[in-house]
Amino acid sequence: MTKDNWTSWSRDSHFKLGTPSITVSKDGITLNASLNKLIDVTRFINMKIELNHAEKDLATKVKCVLNIEEEANNNFKITRARTNEDKRRGFVACRNLILSQTKLKRISQNKRSGRRIEVKVFGTNANAFTFDLDPCFENSVTGTAALPSKGGVYRYWDKAEIVYIGRGKNIKSRSKDIHRNSWVYDKIEYSLIDDEHDQNFWESKFISAFKTEFGRLPRYNEVAGASIIKLENGRTNESII
Repeated sequence: MTKDNWTSWSRDSHFKLGTPSITVSKDGITLNASLNKLIDVTRFINMKIELNHAEKDLATKVKCVLNIEEEANNNFKITRARTNEDKRRGFVACRNLILSQTKLKRISQNKRSGRRIEVKVFGTNANAFTFDLDPCFENSVTGTAALPSKGGVYRYWDKAEIVYIGRGKNIKSRSKDIHRNSWVYDKIEYSLIDDEHDQNFWESKFISAFKTEFGRLPRYNEVAGASIIKLENGRTNESII
């Protein structure tokens, strides 16, 4: 008889229970128990939410500052459940912000694990935290005419398949490349990114992720060919020529 070898079953999550994080939903932001404990959210009544760019869709970070100032259009009320157990989690209703900022809106549509974001806590007596807004191809169009004349990363879809991942200082201009006239696609998704180095990094990161999952480059990236570049931070990434 084979001897049983009992092994503990762990939850399938990329987040540790002790990691300070938030969960984004279409109605607002939930602070997890670890974040509430670290900040002691019971000391505060409202939370200010700030973006690091005047143009909302170009924001790459969010700063949240907890305070005891009066509630206002830019100072959102923190609510907590009545039970002692649930008081460890605070919730901030900010539906208008979530739906008007394209990255936050896209994040709110993910499955639960995809809506969790790790935060960095700082401030006087730890009364503030920040979190990153990574590009997530949050904008979508069906034709090149609707693309913006701005920089960013983008990907072409043909039905349920990603067929190209690229970047450019001007997404609209890049789409007019004569070599793309024969491409077959039905949707283009993109994220706006100001900084050229960041464009390079995220293009490379998305291509590397695709190769890891499928063992190849997207259909039209293979035609273009790939090269390996070294970014300033030392990470090796793939970029399209």
